[in-house]
Amino acid sequence: MKVLTLQINKECFQNILNGKQDVEHRYVYPSNVTRYVYFKHDDKVYKKQSDIPDDDKEIEVLPIHYDALYLINGRRKDAPRLTVEVRGEEYVIFTDEEGNDLTFEENGKTYLVCQVWYHLGKVISTENI
Repeated sequence: MKVLTLQINKECFQNILNGKQDVEHRYVYPSNVTRYVYFKHDDKVYKKQSDIPDDDKEIEVLPIHYDALYLINGRRKDAPRLTVEVRGEEYVIFTDEEGNDLTFEENGKTYLVCQVWYHLGKVISTENI
């Protein structure tokens, strides 16, 4: 089983545990991109956007599939934890009111403001609850 470990705040942790929250999301930044997405270009898969050849062919950004999320509320050794099934994931690009993609700049490069949304299923296990 492919599992992604994430820190999570208490409110979201409780809401997932109680079935009130069925989506957990994470922003995608240049520093964490290989953890959340991969790139498909000319039928080849790339982990980093910088490895993609510079041409006019389309680049598809796809979320990495995980079977479950291992969520930790806090940094203590005995912090509450839960493992929850991932039913699906999607890559979401944020836009303004006019439908234009939102961007930010880092180290002279422009990036999209985006997230990966994990659609959650049942809680598989809990610890320290």
